[in-house]
Amino acid sequence: MTQQQRNDYIAEKILGAKKKILYHTWLYVKGKEFHPPFEWEFSKGETFNSRTDFESLPEWVGPICGVVFPLLAQKNWCISFLHNGHVSLRDSEDWAILNIRTGSLATILIDAHIKISEE
Repeated sequence: MTQQQRNDYIAEKILGAKKKILYHTWLYVKGKEFHPPFEWEFSKGETFNSRTDFESLPEWVGPICGVVFPLLAQKNWCISFLHNGHVSLRDSEDWAILNIRTGSLATILIDAHIKISEE
């Protein structure tokens, strides 16, 4: 999964945003970066650029936690931070479900959401 695909996954599947297509008059100039073709529109009416990296911005950790923690609780899973620099996602019988290299809390929760969604 590329970083842009991951950003799209976070916006659509975790944060519940919808794509708002932007219509621009296009003129191609070599080496020039243009506006992205869409923005993310949230239920509160906020819009964000499609290139927004929700995973790395601290203001999005709370909303991500608000979605993923209840999913973990439904499955009776817990997150264990191990001494070797890894994070383990464990089920109620203490079986490792997902071993992740330590990253930010948002990264770990997003990986957990992807794992839950695959099932």
